[in-house]
Amino acid sequence: MLEVAAAMIEKEGKILICRRGAGGSCAYLWEFPGGKQEPGETLEECAVRECREELELTIRISGRFERVTHRYPDREVALTFFRAQCVGGSLHNHVHEEVRWVRPAELLEYEFCPADAGVVRRLAEG
Repeated sequence: MLEVAAAMIEKEGKILICRRGAGGSCAYLWEFPGGKQEPGETLEECAVRECREELELTIRISGRFERVTHRYPDREVALTFFRAQCVGGSLHNHVHEEVRWVRPAELLEYEFCPADAGVVRRLAEG
């Protein structure tokens, strides 16, 4: 099973979401920033590293929100979602097709990766 960390980065009442590019089972769908855990790092460290590498943002994890498992056609993932705050850096998108800051209630207007769906509903409903 692939271990993945995702950061729900909050800033000024909005949450950062990222749109994937072409390829894979979630092409052009939205997700929270994050990625695969590397050997020797915690999931929290993984979320912080991925946000720094992909977005040039420094984040502070404030807690675990939820953990879900999901089977995609080509693999099964265990996805841990963390609440986080942006504490530094300047947003530079190096990986995704698009990034946006949106209010929680607006999350339902975007098509997210299937593994994220339950978390998106919970956030949107407050």
